[in-house]
Amino acid sequence: MSNEPKRVTGNKLSLEQRMVGRPHVLARFHALADLMDQAVAQGCTADEAEARAIEQVRQLGGELLKDWAREQQEGSLVRARQEHPQAIKHVKKKSAG
Repeated sequence: MSNEPKRVTGNKLSLEQRMVGRPHVLARFHALADLMDQAVAQGCTADEAEARAIEQVRQLGGELLKDWAREQQEGSLVRARQEHPQAIKHVKKKSAG
């Protein structure tokens, strides 16, 4: 198994079309663009604008990884339930105390 990212080619959808199912991610992209506009309007140096952008991109990356992990977990649960429908969910029993 390779760690190289899969190349998606020929995707003709706009960013907004691709983000329909992830409105929070699209909002972060818009916020990043707004941040850059504000940096220019405030007369920030390139270094200051870069520092702001880097922090926002890091936060976006963290959110994207959380989304990915949640989707992977949900997919794993679906596959496990399909492969082992007789399996019982493991849940804590309520104490009779």
